[in-house]
Amino acid sequence: MLFLLAAGARADDTEVDLLAFSNGGLIDHTSGAYGGWSGLQLLDENPATGWANPQNTKPPFEIVVSVPERSRFIRFGFDTASTENRERSARQIDILISDQSATGGFQKAMTATLATAADGQSFPLPTPVEGRWVKFMVVSNHGAPDYWEIMNVHGYGVALTNTPLTNTPLTNVSGTYDSAAYGRFHLAQSGAQLIGCYEYRGGVVQGGLEAHLMRLTWTEDGDNNTGPAVMVQTRDGKGFQGPWRNERSSPNSAWQENWVLRKVSNDVGFCPHWRPSGSTPAAGAGGSGNLVAAGLAHAGRVRLYGITFDTDSDRPRPDAAPTLDQVIAALKANPGWHVTIEGHTDSTSTPAHNQDLSARRAASVKGYLVAAGIQAGRIATVGFGQDHPVADNATSLGRSQNRRVEIVME
Repeated sequence: MLFLLAAGARADDTEVDLLAFSNGGLIDHTSGAYGGWSGLQLLDENPATGWANPQNTKPPFEIVVSVPERSRFIRFGFDTASTENRERSARQIDILISDQSATGGFQKAMTATLATAADGQSFPLPTPVEGRWVKFMVVSNHGAPDYWEIMNVHGYGVALTNTPLTNTPLTNVSGTYDSAAYGRFHLAQSGAQLIGCYEYRGGVVQGGLEAHLMRLTWTEDGDNNTGPAVMVQTRDGKGFQGPWRNERSSPNSAWQENWVLRKVSNDVGFCPHWRPSGSTPAAGAGGSGNLVAAGLAHAGRVRLYGITFDTDSDRPRPDAAPTLDQVIAALKANPGWHVTIEGHTDSTSTPAHNQDLSARRAASVKGYLVAAGIQAGRIATVGFGQDHPVADNATSLGRSQNRRVEIVME
């Protein structure tokens, strides 16, 4: 499957959930958390998962969230309907905003008094406030003595610069990264394309970069395990963190949240099963260093996130060229292959518009390949619009997975 992303450009006055992980929100600090109730789950737009304090600790509890750029906050929202019981849902939350750092310069913006166990609670600020860090001070709940729980927090407003939340891809991502449990990650960037490996179970990754995010498809154990990962660059530019899912073993599994990468070298390096293009190829790269060719040969399809589009456009962005060139190389090296390019969108517009856009994007990819010398008769195209989602369109994270074009062997 080949994913082509409709990049997240927006008008400056478009209100978005600035704290959402998919928009670059990160947890800088919490006053601890209970078990799997991590702070990051506050930002995942899934109201069924959330944060809880360590059992029997006492408030106030502090949660600090940062956004990628200076922003104007207009209102805040909370989801608590899925707390374990009504008494544990948070009640009074003081909201403070800083334009200085994660540890200083906070000024109180308002106090939100939450209803018992209810989603979609919204609290407009008396006056919009600008900053990059938001501190939530959880002061009370609805009566439970042991836990204070919140499932999601939201901070709606507008970003004040044009760097994150737009189509500008990350730079200087290539290198070697340490991870806690998966060995070292070796990532190579070219334009918006990202390919690489990690040392755990023959892991191979391929993906794309968009603003503050990298979106990956990972495979392990010779494609016995595979799925997506979405990671946000840390504020110091030296690492990534974010969730992943296993679509092969558990198609409906929840996002897991334990990929944390810290850069240790600008040298890409290699794994025993993968080497970057230009070095001695490895078996994990299909003997050629081309992950498109390897994916099509092994599974009959390949998913790439490195082909990017501006919003509502069917013209690939210039930074999509490295990924498109890998598709061209794969088809030229295998002249007997015939493929279908399938276009897919999220559900943010009308079904008719989305179907048309997906068909035009698939046709645009075909045009690029034909212009490079691939015979038109080897390539079919079809647009499916929003009819075949692979994730929940109710969240930005899910919509980012649904915006895609898949290349499938005939």
